[in-house]
Amino acid sequence: MDQIFLYDGNCEFCKNLAKSLERKTDASISFISFRSLTEDQLSKIHPNLNVKVCESDVQFIEAGVRYPGFFAVRSILWKHQTIKYLNIFLYLPLVPVFGMAAMYVLKRFKSNS
Repeated sequence: MDQIFLYDGNCEFCKNLAKSLERKTDASISFISFRSLTEDQLSKIHPNLNVKVCESDVQFIEAGVRYPGFFAVRSILWKHQTIKYLNIFLYLPLVPVFGMAAMYVLKRFKSNS
């Protein structure tokens, strides 16, 4: 498994995000709820992964590099054939700050409703 997207299977926002990305991206990405993995399995995927890290943000691991939260989504969108070139706007100054804030708020709001 060279490309893995880890999400919180107990969080509706995370599950919906994973389903949406899975439908729209390259089939070579494995979408896995980290809740189905042990701490040991997480650390084998990437040495910085554990339950606490995965509870805070979705994670995308590609070729040994870990992208958390907004950066995970931004990295995966390059694999979306229709909108990948619009993804360049996510690299503009301050967009990552707003993107991280939006992901934080959406996760907290959606998981509590």
